[in-house]
Amino acid sequence: MVPFSIPLIAQEVIPPESWAEVFMNPLQWFVDIGAIAALTAFVAAFLNGLLNVTKKIVKQLISWLVAIVLLIGSDLLNIGYAADFPILLAAVHGVGAGLISNGLFDVPIVKAILAFIENLFKKNEA
Repeated sequence: MVPFSIPLIAQEVIPPESWAEVFMNPLQWFVDIGAIAALTAFVAAFLNGLLNVTKKIVKQLISWLVAIVLLIGSDLLNIGYAADFPILLAAVHGVGAGLISNGLFDVPIVKAILAFIENLFKKNEA
């Protein structure tokens, strides 16, 4: 019997442990949706602790809002992978990053959904 292996392509981005780690190299958190989801998880956890949020739905909403603000800000400042997106597409990617940071979806699933949505944007431009 011939042994074989199936390589699994996974993206594992560890959220920052402190604000110093975020500010030392801020651009590393805007390279792709996985990194933004990790930053979103960190910032949302900070805000949830600061605001003393206990309800799960409110925590999820904060996470989505943080992700949307991060991606729209990235778009407006022309940094990261969302630099050339229209504002609406940046917001859609923010929703995707929020879904990842909440643990509702994995990165490959969200990337596939976002690729489909991006194709819809391209069809509307043509």
